[in-house]
Amino acid sequence: MQEFKNETIDISTLPKFEEAKLQPLQKGYFKVMLIQRAIFYGLLLIPILVLFFIDTNDFFEENVIYIVITWLVLIILNFFFLKLSFAKKGFALRGHDVIFKSGVISETTIIVTNNRVQHVALHQGMLSRIFGLASIELFTAGGSASDLKINGLLLDDAKKIKESVSERIIEITEEAKQEPDVLDIENHIHIETSNLKEESDD
Repeated sequence: MQEFKNETIDISTLPKFEEAKLQPLQKGYFKVMLIQRAIFYGLLLIPILVLFFIDTNDFFEENVIYIVITWLVLIILNFFFLKLSFAKKGFALRGHDVIFKSGVISETTIIVTNNRVQHVALHQGMLSRIFGLASIELFTAGGSASDLKINGLLLDDAKKIKESVSERIIEITEEAKQEPDVLDIENHIHIETSNLKEESDD
């Protein structure tokens, strides 16, 4: 069995994920986002039109100009927000992990290491299929929902990422079989902790 080591790490020497060069999503995905939002606003318009025709107090008829202006302002603001949101999304596939960054108001960076990934899924929605796009989902241990989902990938790129991560999972599994028993390491840590507790009690 290899000698167990638990050395202190200098934080300043750790690699910075901010230095990773992120790849943008495909431009066709922005069209998908616009169509999805257009469908949302179209469905939202249905109950408003129903209220307009059944309104007995003439509220909608008297305020139709303000309603239309408000509606257009919301659509324009939403368009610019979608554009910013799309521009802020990016991902990077590295040797040991996958990075995905998003967020307009608050920026979120998700990093999933390859040794935690247990399953990789490739999905294509109806609109994505039209534009030749796909999404990748990474699942880690202990959860039924995906820990990371990257939309707006070219189908060929999504297949390559799926294949690359899947091969890395197999490599990690094979390497784990050749490493010393994890239980021996955990027992070593438990003994160290117990000794420290006994010393503090004395």
